[in-house]
Amino acid sequence: RPYGKAGSLAVSLAAFDAYFAPGGPAWDFERQALIRLRPIYGDPALGATLVAHRDAYVYTGQFDAAAMRAMRERQLRHLVKAGTINLKYSPGGLADIEYLVQALQMRHGHTNPSLRLTNTREAMAALSQAGVLDPDDYARLRLAHIFVRRMINALRMVRGNAKDVTMPSVDSEDFAFLARRLDYGAA
Repeated sequence: RPYGKAGSLAVSLAAFDAYFAPGGPAWDFERQALIRLRPIYGDPALGATLVAHRDAYVYTGQFDAAAMRAMRERQLRHLVKAGTINLKYSPGGLADIEYLVQALQMRHGHTNPSLRLTNTREAMAALSQAGVLDPDDYARLRLAHIFVRRMINALRMVRGNAKDVTMPSVDSEDFAFLARRLDYGAA
């Protein structure tokens, strides 16, 4: 939502446009986050209008890799405790996979509307079919995404919440429980 916690929970279409349109105050990573925007309920015409506006603001063919790297560096500094592995934010985690796919969508989605997908795995497949991702790279990226999502889902069961996605230490009971949930090791 525009202006994050400082803004209203719901905004008018004019306010949405003023914030996200070129020249508006939205940061590049906020426009990138719009890739996941999808109507789930309400007036279908308004949903279609929002999607059209999203596409105009996100799929421009421009992508600021330096801004994304700066965002990832901030995430690493603020969201990953030193000496730990956070399955979402540590290097090679879920954020890196999703950001790579979104960067490719932003770069190529302006000329190929079939890449304008909200689901990461579907977007990977579309990028491969469009020749943007090499088939071998697509296969590795897809397997990495499946593995990381599976680890995160299992860890959420171990912890009983969706907040802490930091790997437990190898000598902990949580690690043993996680290994069992993933069918690794003895039962």
